[in-house]
Amino acid sequence: MEWSKLKAIFDKYKLVIINAGVLIVLLIIICWYMFYNTNNIDSTNNRNIGIDDSTEIINKQNKMETKSGKTSALKNENKVSDIFVDIKGAVKHPNIYKMKNIDRVKQLVDKAVLLPDADLSKINLAERLQDQKVIYIPKIGEKVQENKALNNNAINNIHSATTEDNTDSSNLEKVNLNTANESQLVLVKGIGPSKAKAIIEYREQHGAFESVEQLKDVKGIGAKTLEKISSKLTV
Repeated sequence: MEWSKLKAIFDKYKLVIINAGVLIVLLIIICWYMFYNTNNIDSTNNRNIGIDDSTEIINKQNKMETKSGKTSALKNENKVSDIFVDIKGAVKHPNIYKMKNIDRVKQLVDKAVLLPDADLSKINLAERLQDQKVIYIPKIGEKVQENKALNNNAINNIHSATTEDNTDSSNLEKVNLNTANESQLVLVKGIGPSKAKAIIEYREQHGAFESVEQLKDVKGIGAKTLEKISSKLTV
């Protein structure tokens, strides 16, 4: 009896039941499709984000390395050190001056003090100074060729005084122990900055040197050093 009732109900509502079943199946298929596609999209996006992040990190590292290299090069270029520069010509105090490698010609000229007839039209005051550089200040009306010749001779003299070879010291002008400043003393082979300072300090404390041999009383100058430098010095 119950089966007959169920069959009668099914026959009566057969179309409704079939349509409902089809609809449920379709809903299940649609939900599954949407869920599958969503996972694929998320996975693809994650992969793309990972690639983009890696690329961005690499680019940042490259930029940092480039910036670091430029900064290091700039620091080396701007590293301050002592140099010695010779200035000659139309100045009140021609001499060898101890300067910094970042100084300009203008700062050297200010130390040497220009003469009234100095001609600065041929001088680049903004030029950065270089070690062993010779700056020649011409007088008004002085020929340029003469300046070049004198400049070349001065450069050769500076090079001869500072190069560490076996050149005969008798060809070089002797340095006076009682009048030379630190920058002049260091040009003598065998006298470094520390010995030059010691010589000047001794001179200030004990007065003028009476002989070159008196250098043996200066701290840091022994008999061997005195033997090497005595021919280049005078009092």
